[in-house]
Amino acid sequence: MIELIRLLRTHMVLLIAAPLMLAGLVILLTQKPRFIYASEATLYTGLASGSSIEMDKTFNYFVTNTAFDNLINIINSRETQQEVAIRLLAEHLLLKEAAPKYISEASYADLMKITPAYITDHIHWLQSNRAALKSDNPETEATGNPLFPVGIDPVLFEHTVDWLTILMKSSDSNFVYKLLNYEHPHYSIKAISSIKAVRLSNSDLIRLSYETDDPGICQQTLSFFNQRCISNYRLIKENHSDEVVRYFENQLSLANEKLRAAEDKLLGFNKTNNIINYYEQSKAVAVVKEDLAVDHNNIKAQLAGLDAAIKRLEEKLNIQQLVQVKSNRVMEKKRQLGDVNYAIANAEADEQSNPSVATNLADLRNLANTLKNEIKESIDELYTYQHTTDGLPVNRLLDEWLNNVVEAESLRARMQVMEQRNEDFQEQYSVYAPAGAHIKRI
Repeated sequence: MIELIRLLRTHMVLLIAAPLMLAGLVILLTQKPRFIYASEATLYTGLASGSSIEMDKTFNYFVTNTAFDNLINIINSRETQQEVAIRLLAEHLLLKEAAPKYISEASYADLMKITPAYITDHIHWLQSNRAALKSDNPETEATGNPLFPVGIDPVLFEHTVDWLTILMKSSDSNFVYKLLNYEHPHYSIKAISSIKAVRLSNSDLIRLSYETDDPGICQQTLSFFNQRCISNYRLIKENHSDEVVRYFENQLSLANEKLRAAEDKLLGFNKTNNIINYYEQSKAVAVVKEDLAVDHNNIKAQLAGLDAAIKRLEEKLNIQQLVQVKSNRVMEKKRQLGDVNYAIANAEADEQSNPSVATNLADLRNLANTLKNEIKESIDELYTYQHTTDGLPVNRLLDEWLNNVVEAESLRARMQVMEQRNEDFQEQYSVYAPAGAHIKRI
């Protein structure tokens, strides 16, 4: 016990001085404590289980993981971090005074202290000329963002961001460039890059977390990150979709041009060949041609029968009498009758398409009847005897012969008309035959 007391007395100074020094050091170091504030936000992406216009969409792990990697890379990209830093700086420069919700008094004072005069002067100039500023994009940071300062004009904010971005890119010696690329605790890329983006298990959620020494800056930084991530990712998806849509629009335009050229070619071909409906017209031509061929063969057979009957009657009437019958007058009348019958056949063929032919057709028929009567009278004058060598009545044979001759001439006239029409149809058929293949090819 005596030894313990003696030892304490020996080291009394040290035992008292050491605790006092440690207490003083603790008091000194904790006079201005540096607190670290953390903030978190959760983004719902819908990449894994979100709705789609594809009815039979199936889940694909590889595609989903790639989509999440793309989104996280966008969050961690320098471009996103740079945009967040500039927007955070623009917001704080536009504040008239410190507000703990957005920036603490100490951080605001430090910012105003290091900000050059030309920066603040330009901010004041933008504020004084707010009426002349126009926004090309109605979607601003204030849209749907409850954390955006109410006292800051959204259009003025966007113009300030644009100006700071241009200034930062103009050189590597200006204030904004140095602020972003050096060691500032709030606005540097290094500080903002400490944000963490993690996918929550296999869900559609991504958690963003950020830590800094200012609670307002911590929250605002994370808020701008949310806005920028959503905007940049939407822009990438829209551009990708726009490219796909633009490709199909171009293909549609090319196909439309080809179709129009083919239609114009087909229209020109139809105009040249007077075609309205090829299949109906070609069918009609074929049907009429077949009917015409059948009628032509029938008339040809009838004419052959009449010629044989006439020859048989002429043999019965005796060759000498036949020579007498075929005198110049009778033959002339027969020739005239044949011409008239030919004219009648033509007129009958054109009567349906041209009603004005009816009057001329009636005159031709009257003339034909007159010629028939004259031929009959001439034959009656030439033959005064009553019977043939076979004992048959001559008048009866002559009437039969005359009827056969008249009908034969009529059939010959119809055959001439049909042969002419057949030539016309053959010409039209020769046009339609290759036209079908040409139209099909077009």
